[in-house]
Amino acid sequence: MNVSNFKKPLKRSITIGCILFVVCLSSFICIFGYLGDRKSLFEAYESRMTDILNYVYYHIDQDDLAQCVETGVPSDKYWELQDFMDEIMERMQLHYLYIIVPLDTYEPGNVINVLSADTAYGRMFEPDGYYLDYLIDDEYTREEALKYYNAMQKDDISFFEIVSGWGDDYSGIMPLKDSDGETYAILCVDFEISEIHNTILIYTITNVVMILLVSLVFSLIALSWINKNVTVPVVSLEKSVNDFAALSHIQRDPGLLRYDAPNITTQNEVESLANSINQMTQDIKTYAANILEAEVQVQDMKSQVTRMDMLAYQDALTHVKNKTWYDTIEERVNEDIALGIAEFAIIMVDFNDLKKINDTYGHDYGNEYIVGATKLICDICPFSAVFRVGGDEFVILLENKAYEEKDDLYNKLIQTFMNTSKDETQEPWKRYSAAFGLGVYNPYDTCMEDVFKRADKVMYENKQRMKKAEL
Repeated sequence: MNVSNFKKPLKRSITIGCILFVVCLSSFICIFGYLGDRKSLFEAYESRMTDILNYVYYHIDQDDLAQCVETGVPSDKYWELQDFMDEIMERMQLHYLYIIVPLDTYEPGNVINVLSADTAYGRMFEPDGYYLDYLIDDEYTREEALKYYNAMQKDDISFFEIVSGWGDDYSGIMPLKDSDGETYAILCVDFEISEIHNTILIYTITNVVMILLVSLVFSLIALSWINKNVTVPVVSLEKSVNDFAALSHIQRDPGLLRYDAPNITTQNEVESLANSINQMTQDIKTYAANILEAEVQVQDMKSQVTRMDMLAYQDALTHVKNKTWYDTIEERVNEDIALGIAEFAIIMVDFNDLKKINDTYGHDYGNEYIVGATKLICDICPFSAVFRVGGDEFVILLENKAYEEKDDLYNKLIQTFMNTSKDETQEPWKRYSAAFGLGVYNPYDTCMEDVFKRADKVMYENKQRMKKAEL
């Protein structure tokens, strides 16, 4: 039958309906999807920036840095802070991390640099960067400097986008105050987000296209159902579709979904619709299978994230805990001290002869020396947390059963390393030698750092005695 014989051909009706449906649906999804993704993304950035700002803030000696800002003369702590911020910038892959003093002035020089972190690569080409008390006179417009100046007047963290000669960034600003409560500078962290908007838009459009394809098929079904010129074919078609829909509600295995296609040979839009529905059921089965596969992938990704979290607190060479995890444990121990329930001891370890091994036999053997010596420590103290806090410096935290045996463990470590260092049957990089220092918590200690310093002092004295004995 010729399509022109129909007063309202299904093809034309479906085409018009689908076009309207596609336009409306895509408009809503584009707008709300983009806004939702953008909001979530920026909230995630703000949370991360807040963590970074707080982490750096607690490592700043506010009065010392305020004195540096006032005098324009960097102190020893200033240089330590620069190294620390450089490390944070390198590790966190930040765009910028810096401390400045914005000025309320219309002059070109409206920002004073205090400290600008940089990567190791950046320091190679510009070792000093912007130095302390440097007046930046050509990088900030009046409007940009005013944003920083207004943020400096607040008591909490501010966030805003800023477009400058350095790129399109999202900035987090924290005011810095000295012990008198006076704001003397601001700590800033920037993330480069120039391509974020495009990424969100592409992601949204991709989802819209997938949804519209499925929606288009359902639009064809809906329009065919209400067509007055279709009777029996629609009944059989409706029955087949309803049977398939009922099965899909209770069936979790897409492979068991079955669609009994009716035998429709009307040679008009209804037959075309029946064929489309048949294809649609196959697409739905494929789509459902893809969703289940995606769920499995999400679970795998969660497992990988958990493993990555574990690796983030593990030293890559020795596989003991790293300095970041030590800082976390220190917070927990300090809470125990505040509650009056702390009972622990610390053994400070510093390996001897590592530089000699590296210089004589190479860093591969030096690494083998560190790994072997660390394993020896773990074998002697199997119930204690071992942390690598420096290149050849380790900390052993003795708690519970290990705390009760602290003296025996300490003496065993000293004796074992003394024996291995004198074992001439072993290669030089297997003659492990180390200096140890024991510090035991007492009620006069206010924090874990007090015990750490005592252990470090004893270790240093033992190391000096060992050097004198070798002369």
